[in-house]
Amino acid sequence: MYSRKCLNLFLVGLAGITLFGASCSKVKDLYNETDTGSDSSSLFPDGVNVPTDFMWSSARAVDVRVAVDDKFSGKYFYRVEIFDKDPALGAEANLLAAGQAKSGQDFVGKLMVPTVAKYIYLRETSPLGVAAISMVEVGQQNTISVDGTKAGSSSKASVLRGSTSSALLGSGGLKAAASTAEAATVVVPSDAVEINGNGSIYVESNKSYVIKSGVTFTGTINANNGSSNVKIYVQGVWKNTGNEFNLGGNNTLIVAQAGSIQLAHVTQNTNGRFENYGAASLSKMTTTNSSLYINYGTLDVNEATVTNGSFTNYGVATIQNLSSSTNGTVVRNEGTLTVQNATLTNATLEAVCHTTIKTMKTNGATISIASGSLLSLEDLNATGTKINLAASSILDVTTKVTFDTWSNNLMGPSSGQALARLKKVELIKGGTPITYSGNVEVACSDHTPNEQYNTYYVVNSPAKIVPYDKSTVVISGTSCNAGGNNAAGGNPNDQTVTEVKLGTYSYAFEDNWPSIGDYDMNDFVVDVAITKVQNSANKITKLKLVNKIRSVGAKNRLAAAIQLDGILATNVKSVKYTNENLVGQNLPLGSNGVESNQKYAVVTLCDDAHKAFGISDTQFISTQNGNFQPVESEITIEFTSPLNNFTFADLNSFIITNGYKVSSRTEIHLVGYKATDKMNKALVENLTAKGQLSANDPFRSSKGEPWGLCIPVSFVYPNEYKKITGVYPKFESWALSGGSQDTNWYVK
Repeated sequence: MYSRKCLNLFLVGLAGITLFGASCSKVKDLYNETDTGSDSSSLFPDGVNVPTDFMWSSARAVDVRVAVDDKFSGKYFYRVEIFDKDPALGAEANLLAAGQAKSGQDFVGKLMVPTVAKYIYLRETSPLGVAAISMVEVGQQNTISVDGTKAGSSSKASVLRGSTSSALLGSGGLKAAASTAEAATVVVPSDAVEINGNGSIYVESNKSYVIKSGVTFTGTINANNGSSNVKIYVQGVWKNTGNEFNLGGNNTLIVAQAGSIQLAHVTQNTNGRFENYGAASLSKMTTTNSSLYINYGTLDVNEATVTNGSFTNYGVATIQNLSSSTNGTVVRNEGTLTVQNATLTNATLEAVCHTTIKTMKTNGATISIASGSLLSLEDLNATGTKINLAASSILDVTTKVTFDTWSNNLMGPSSGQALARLKKVELIKGGTPITYSGNVEVACSDHTPNEQYNTYYVVNSPAKIVPYDKSTVVISGTSCNAGGNNAAGGNPNDQTVTEVKLGTYSYAFEDNWPSIGDYDMNDFVVDVAITKVQNSANKITKLKLVNKIRSVGAKNRLAAAIQLDGILATNVKSVKYTNENLVGQNLPLGSNGVESNQKYAVVTLCDDAHKAFGISDTQFISTQNGNFQPVESEITIEFTSPLNNFTFADLNSFIITNGYKVSSRTEIHLVGYKATDKMNKALVENLTAKGQLSANDPFRSSKGEPWGLCIPVSFVYPNEYKKITGVYPKFESWALSGGSQDTNWYVK
């Protein structure tokens, strides 16, 4: 390092030449390391203080444990991977942790979660190669536990439950009821008035009427004339395709087992009741005002409108167009129901047996699928809809589901498993269109992904997403689910993890410690990526640090290094540097490759930051233009005893600004990290006593300001002399809120 005397001679030799003001300021601190004069610069205006407990971190360490639902009794490993974003984004999703697990061996690890992340993504790959994805809400918890062996893992957010009755969501109560829902024999009162011919019949209250077997009636019946408690029986045939039949005032139309009707339009009014045990063919059917339609026979309708009433099918019903628009409406199928087009607004659809709908549009509706039942659709467009799946139920959409912006919820049972087989899921962006929760497996290979900083769908564990053709749920066949579902076959194999490549973090430093700098945060910027080499017990045998030095916006001579916190230097077997020209000159290395005379392992990034770029003087590098290519290197560290955990939290990155003396150098670390054994401790004590540094952390100023930042992306640092608060407008609110606001401040 240059001495103060050399500086004076240099300045005399260049008399009359004015150095740049900011450069002089930076040079001054290099040679006057005990200068404690007042700082002319500050990160924030006078009187503005940062919360004393703020750690200036955009990521935090979280402990995680994952127990897999092992279907192979511990014979094979599952692969466990945790990401910060949707894995469907590919390279944009950073791996936070990975390992292998099986029955008796949970995956246990530590990971760094960006504070901007609301969720982390868990991908478990089974021994059959089937990858299942779920999401875990991070919140403020420091420990996350995901137990796939039982429902209700502590990791999941609140699991919404539908309003469907417990009977429907039970293990088979309604399915059994459907199989025993046999039509009772219709008994016609002996005093029933016979109807025949083709005339007009006006019914009277409290009387019964009958079209007897063998009789074909082609006339009209007026049952909405103020009468009540009227029963009309059809044992024969009533055929009048031009007739609109209105049924009201608690009146009932009953088609017996051998009877049939062919009418243009049947309208059921207040408390009207229509029971079909035979055959009914209608151009149009309308139910209103608490009316009830029950089908035990065969029903063929072109247009059915159910409003403030209910339609229950135990037989075989075919409807071309079905619509409903009221809260009180219930469409319930316990037989075979086939619909071409359905529109349900604020209504309820209960699929208790196989229900087939080609195209359905819902708004504020509730769809419930009973145990052992199947709801089949080609297209579903849902807005604000709740879809409840009981254990062993199946939702099958063969073309596309569109979830609109108003929140939808697809919910599995609390125990057992359900299957939602969705060929394609398209999300209308805005809000969170769909949340999957409960014990449901969503089989879908074509799903709108979440974006880097926008969450459009949520998969609350234990819900999970698997490939469309790789469902793992086994559902036995019943008369109501078209054969059920068999898990994908194949030969199981261990899903081992040997290398874990984590994302990239940037470390950006100011070099004027203990004085306040210009806060352009570009005096030294390096990107670091971690690759962990693990054994079968998820222990770390090697570390690879891939480094990219991107800028040196300093006139100081700088060195840079990383202390591996908590890892003794004696536990390092060897260190290999791919670019040996960067190291070994100013920072002495021991025989195993770590810096000598240190308790904890310290590896060198560069002995001289300027010379790393091939520059002999101390000009600014890549802070005013992009003329310099980043300097890349890789450091491979092999350990004598494997490590239990390692993540970015264990990287104690720092720069050295006043040379390389063995025991009294100046180091600049991030807030919350301790200096190495070679830091000038007397200087720290002196500056702290004078109030220039925080009493709790020597790398925090008396106002709480840092000299280094760690950012969980490749940071777009400010240009020379551009203060970070001006380049990143959200930085100030992030800092002054103690990191609780504008956590995405670094996103351009």
